[in-house]
Amino acid sequence: MKKIILITLTIALAICNLKAQNSIEKNLDEVIVSANRAQTEGNITNVQIIGLEEIENAPVQTIEDLLEYAMNVDVRQRGGQGVQADISIRGGTFEQVLVMLNGIKLNDPQTGHHSMDLPVSLEQIERIEIITGGASRIFGNYAYTGAINIITKSEMDNSVSISGGENAFKSGGINYHTSTGNLKHNISVNQKESDGYIEGMDYKIKNYYYQAKTNIDGINALFNAGYTNKEFGAFSFYTPKYPNQFEKTQTTFASLQLRKEGKITLDNKISWRKHNDEFILFRENPSWYHNFHETNVFSMDMNVIQKTKTGTNVIGMEMRTDNIISNVLGNDLESPIEIDSNNFYYKGANTTTTNLFIEKNINLNNLAISAGIMMNINSEYGNEYFPGIDMSYNVSDNIKLFTSYNKSMRTPNYTELYYLSPTNQGNINLKSEHSTNQELGLKWNGNSHKTTFTYYKREGENMIDWVLINGDSIWRTQNLSKLTTTGYELNSRIDINKMFNTNLPISTLNINYAVNESDTTSEGFQSAYVLDHLKSNLSFTASQNISEKIRIDWRASRQDREGGYIDFESGEDVEYLPFWLISTRLSYKAFNNSTIFLEINNLFDNEYVDFGNIPQPGRWMRAGVKITI
Repeated sequence: MKKIILITLTIALAICNLKAQNSIEKNLDEVIVSANRAQTEGNITNVQIIGLEEIENAPVQTIEDLLEYAMNVDVRQRGGQGVQADISIRGGTFEQVLVMLNGIKLNDPQTGHHSMDLPVSLEQIERIEIITGGASRIFGNYAYTGAINIITKSEMDNSVSISGGENAFKSGGINYHTSTGNLKHNISVNQKESDGYIEGMDYKIKNYYYQAKTNIDGINALFNAGYTNKEFGAFSFYTPKYPNQFEKTQTTFASLQLRKEGKITLDNKISWRKHNDEFILFRENPSWYHNFHETNVFSMDMNVIQKTKTGTNVIGMEMRTDNIISNVLGNDLESPIEIDSNNFYYKGANTTTTNLFIEKNINLNNLAISAGIMMNINSEYGNEYFPGIDMSYNVSDNIKLFTSYNKSMRTPNYTELYYLSPTNQGNINLKSEHSTNQELGLKWNGNSHKTTFTYYKREGENMIDWVLINGDSIWRTQNLSKLTTTGYELNSRIDINKMFNTNLPISTLNINYAVNESDTTSEGFQSAYVLDHLKSNLSFTASQNISEKIRIDWRASRQDREGGYIDFESGEDVEYLPFWLISTRLSYKAFNNSTIFLEINNLFDNEYVDFGNIPQPGRWMRAGVKITI
């Protein structure tokens, strides 16, 4: 590890020597991303791309583990291997990040704990776009601190994947692509299971995904449908007082996107997402405390995009209804709805939201501007306006300055409003939380590196959090009056051999470093989420091409978290301690582009926690093969 740090410092000094400023290689170029409603080429602000090569070779098997090493992304996992994880950006909470699949919003109105219940695996993903900073004027609700957009492949390899490893881990998947005329089909089936790294952390996960893509008379059509089923031991997930918990979730979704290109472009999306959550507090006695929730979200998003000589004009509208029926969340139903012979839904709630968008994108020589405003019309929280502007200026062919100012918002979910248990109590009087986001940054593309530096400031009001007042035994939701978070980020992707004119086996090195600071501390109370953010996060990713067929990939991350927790056994306050995570993957290209791999997560078997009283996995070894047909 000392050698890695020494090499990194040497590289950083070399960058500062201002090497020749030629254009960077194609594999380091920017990609078209959904950073504005027009989805125009170029990238005005700071958008991070996790590309196909990195996805295919990273020593991970889940989206959550892949995001663990992304710039200023905080992945707090309760159960490993994609069982349940909370994704945060720039020191925010997991409720403040919008999660999308091919531009379709998949956040759950019950709780953000289910936002990553996605029916896709890494095999189906082309790239992941991470849009940092407040983005409500572009995406609406949930995009408080940023958004994650997962883009699937248009054409997958026909393949079979099998892997196994410690803790009785087993995984298998089939991916199939075919075409009928100009209609392209992708079909995927994936399943994995494990006994868990400790008792009570076992799981079974099944994913089914279908995608159809075509062009008819100039209209690009994309249809997505998926289903995921999870059953898992939830050891101390929601309270250490009753550790032997169990949970089952099912997610079903379907969407249709139609885009007609031209001087006037029409871009329309409709989607439906259904989520069922069954939670058992006592696994051995489910009849004592057994919760059922079902959410249905219907959404329609329409955009009219006019091309001009200098850019685009956009008018858009989004209509969304969030519905829930539950035995504990919401208001009393007129009559119960049967779940099975022994259980009923007694409560329910629904919210309708309409968002109106106006956006102007201008390109004037070296200056690019994207400005807009969103009007949020909510049946529960009234009408509000959220403006924003992003600007960038090309100082030279290799250096770009960028800045932005945006206002964002998030409305409380149904758990925050209504949940009631022996250890938690919601608050129906919660207000929506607001923020003002500012950032300033520099992008520098050299002949051997691509480097970005960003400073940001987020001023939040009415922040929603679960808090435990000193002397109380119940976690309650409330609005924290104000919270200002500042931070800076440094990202550099380096071609080592080009930089030093060598032929070392390490071909690329990525360095991410982020620092977040908040001006509020939890005096007199304990914060569950808002104040327990990452203070700093340093990560390295590197690849070694040993030969044409053998490759080794490395991931290392040091995380230092603000805040602490109360140890359930001792009753003492415990601070979160910084820790290192190091993972590696050895892959061998066999016949017909098939791959044999061995990967090891948490290589040095470090002990750490993301959430208080929930230990995380130690060293975990897996091996497998992907056979391309």
